[in-house]
Amino acid sequence: MPKKQLLRNKLSLGYSLARSAHFTAQQFTLPLLEALVTRSMKDRPSVELKNIKKSYTELYKLLKKDTDNIDKGLYPLEVLYPENLAKHALRYPKILIDGLHISRRRHEHEAKEFNQEAREYLTNVPEYYQRNFHYQSGGYLTEKSAELYEHQVEILFAGAADAMRRLIIPLAKDVFLNEGAGLRFLEVGAGTGRLTRFMKLAFPKAHITVLDLSEPYLKQARKNLLNFRGLDFVQGAAEELPFKDAHFDFVYSCFLFHELPADVRDGAVLEAMRVIKPGGYFGFVDSLQKEEAKDLEWALEQFPKDFHEPFYKNYSLHPMEDLLQAVGFSDLRKDTGFFSKAVLAQKPGGVSN
Repeated sequence: MPKKQLLRNKLSLGYSLARSAHFTAQQFTLPLLEALVTRSMKDRPSVELKNIKKSYTELYKLLKKDTDNIDKGLYPLEVLYPENLAKHALRYPKILIDGLHISRRRHEHEAKEFNQEAREYLTNVPEYYQRNFHYQSGGYLTEKSAELYEHQVEILFAGAADAMRRLIIPLAKDVFLNEGAGLRFLEVGAGTGRLTRFMKLAFPKAHITVLDLSEPYLKQARKNLLNFRGLDFVQGAAEELPFKDAHFDFVYSCFLFHELPADVRDGAVLEAMRVIKPGGYFGFVDSLQKEEAKDLEWALEQFPKDFHEPFYKNYSLHPMEDLLQAVGFSDLRKDTGFFSKAVLAQKPGGVSN
């Protein structure tokens, strides 16, 4: 590796590690908030030192892989650009306040608490969506929730969430060999558009349709992606896609399937198959599943207990790869990093790119 490239690699990795340390420091405040609410920390499970060491080893490996992918030109250095520091700092007190409410809901096992804004959306979303996922205020149905979500997820994963999201991009680069010219992408369950941004940076000429069930989250995605062209925003459900057959070259999602009931998960994959062109591709990033990370199973088992995830156990026991093959996808490709995996598969038929 040339010296200049090696220096850039080290600086990029150093930045990612510093960013991870920053979010880890914020993460340490959460047990304190829990103690304030419950008057005790006895309900917090202890973690063995060896498990902590293994987790941070896997975190480092992911961040190093992410940096190497930048050096390979799979996506630009711009994916690491930080947001406005003042905006970040001003959001953190809101997260602390929301953390108090999250701790109370967790302690009381309350996952159906909604304010007036959220209640206005409840009748327009499926029953499985009518809950406080992660015990967060408003579930996915308020503008405040949408504002805080990405920051909260980075705290949860010690600054690794973005790098996990980007695991899907190298797999896509293997099959789409240009900048996306003439290609139609669909992101299902796009949330506030974080992965959309990275995908657009990697495939600047692709047209991306951004779909999410939440109107407030879709509104936030529009704000976050204001500077990008070639985007459509559509409200809709993964299991009932409002698009014609064989319309997209690539359909993908991020952190979606572990939050769906089994039948809806099946329906979402079938719908993806329907709207993908023959020879096109389907991909996703989501949590590791059982047997995929023996050293991290302790965390995967604890996650749905700490953060309201009623469909996670079923997800963890049924490999997504089996589902993809059962509906007809083939040529499966896979990568893993930290607590996540990325999978890409092809729909039988012609060549899409």
